[in-house]
Amino acid sequence: MQYLDDEWMVAADKALADGWASVDEQGDSETTIGYTVKGAPSGKVTYTVRFGPDGAGVSAGKPEGDPSATMELDYDTAAEIAQGESSAQVAFMQGRLKLGGDVTLLIRGADQLAAAGDALGSLRDQTQF
Repeated sequence: MQYLDDEWMVAADKALADGWASVDEQGDSETTIGYTVKGAPSGKVTYTVRFGPDGAGVSAGKPEGDPSATMELDYDTAAEIAQGESSAQVAFMQGRLKLGGDVTLLIRGADQLAAAGDALGSLRDQTQF
């Protein structure tokens, strides 16, 4: 499957939902992060990652309502992060990732974000970047 295509979105949703069940600290509120990735093979891709006490998942498109936070980056940067070759923190410091919304929740929810990254990391071997 190709990174960020429809097949990947379905697999990412399942991987995150399955991985989230084993997270000790799931938080007490729902968090949504809206991603915009420019320059993907299919053009600009938007998707949403959501997690909280009722579970976690990934869905194509913009979230209903305003996301808790947003991330905007180019495809190469997104692929490096997804492959574990870089991190969102490094990309942000290099000016390759723009943050919006309540970015403090990204700091407070660092453990949940790491768990989400671990769950999505399980797709690396099956994904073409």
